[in-house]
Amino acid sequence: MRLEPLPFRTRLVNGEVITSWAPRHAMSNATSVKEVDGILRRQGTFTGHSPSNSDRVSAWRKLGGLHDRAFTEPEVVQGNWVITRSLCDRCLPSPMGGHARMSDRGWVCLKHKRWLGDHTQVDLKDFGEVVVAERHWRASLTQRGIVVDCPLVLLAEEAATVGISKTVLEQRADRCKDPSPALLVYPETVRLARLLSRPSFLDSMLGTEPAAWKRATVEREVSMVLPDALDAEAWRALARVWQFVLDLQDVVRDGHLLGTLPDDRWNVLRLWSGFPKFQSAGVPQVDQLM
Repeated sequence: MRLEPLPFRTRLVNGEVITSWAPRHAMSNATSVKEVDGILRRQGTFTGHSPSNSDRVSAWRKLGGLHDRAFTEPEVVQGNWVITRSLCDRCLPSPMGGHARMSDRGWVCLKHKRWLGDHTQVDLKDFGEVVVAERHWRASLTQRGIVVDCPLVLLAEEAATVGISKTVLEQRADRCKDPSPALLVYPETVRLARLLSRPSFLDSMLGTEPAAWKRATVEREVSMVLPDALDAEAWRALARVWQFVLDLQDVVRDGHLLGTLPDDRWNVLRLWSGFPKFQSAGVPQVDQLM
């Protein structure tokens, strides 16, 4: 049976999932998802009750006159799970709100300059550093398959939080309403995530250079990320980044000795230039860091 679009169209926001769009589309046409799904089941269009049923998704596409790419956002990107999160309430000014899977951006809506990382969205008009950090995210981290809430980003956020100056945090908190800790350290989080996923950094940390040189390199890089302040505790951030380096080397060494592919929990070794060689013929022994 050929399905025709419902009379009134409903705009689909980039990345929006069907469980967010379908209720809005049904409401726009004076009905409900339950009623529409009931009719579709009686017609034999699909069976079952899963919202992600492929036949059901296809039917709703037709009811909305949507393109075939609608609701096909990936659940996993380069081994990282893509979470479903709230859409910007300016992009989608609906009382029902909206949710989407967006693998191509961080926690900021650039169009409306709003922070989306918490239940309460925050206006960033006076916090330009966060907007700039988001542009950097999309320019580099997206290309590397890094997504929000992935282990590498959580590590970067933790390092930034423990290392940054409390005075700097207080000054930033005065520039926006109801800021969260994650918002206040977002510029440093992005910079650290870019550092930890940078192929040249991974090459230098997993290369044959002396351990003292690697430690000095990490110290220099971390100090360049954190704002210079008397009460900063950069050594705390340094400790976490250095442990990341040590753990990566252990994973590579174990893979070499056991003859298996290294599997790191941060999913960054795929960006290391030695990984393809490891896949084909193993990796050279890396030096002992400790």
